[in-house]
Amino acid sequence: MDIAYRKAVREDIPAIEELFAEMLKSVNGCENVGGYKDGYLDKFFSESGDVIYVSEAEGRVIGYISVEFHDGFIYLDDLSVAEKSRGSGIGTRLIELAERYGTDKSVRSAVLHVEKSNKKAHRLYTKLGYTVSADEGSRYRMEKQIQR
Repeated sequence: MDIAYRKAVREDIPAIEELFAEMLKSVNGCENVGGYKDGYLDKFFSESGDVIYVSEAEGRVIGYISVEFHDGFIYLDDLSVAEKSRGSGIGTRLIELAERYGTDKSVRSAVLHVEKSNKKAHRLYTKLGYTVSADEGSRYRMEKQIQR
């Protein structure tokens, strides 16, 4: 299966919202999950510096990562890959795109949060060079230097 990676466009919002709900169900272990608040995703399609990258196969969005731009760092807000496509390197590639974006914006580090219960994601982030910088109760704050 050929997978393409690109910056998201507004038309991707329904697929992004579906993947967000799928991620919440997986992480929280329940079916009854909320979604993004109305208008939340708008900032990723403005001139704010925040972006979303998507992975696409056969004309369908199968993964995404949202990246918030801050002074000195990028924050990897949400990462989700469709369940049937997990474990094939899509999440890794999306993280790499986010890190390259941060490098292009001359930030020093990438920061994210991971639920302690999400062992698979924690292993992925550790493998990619992220280290725990804070224990925040139910989740860890992890960080990686992306620019020297």
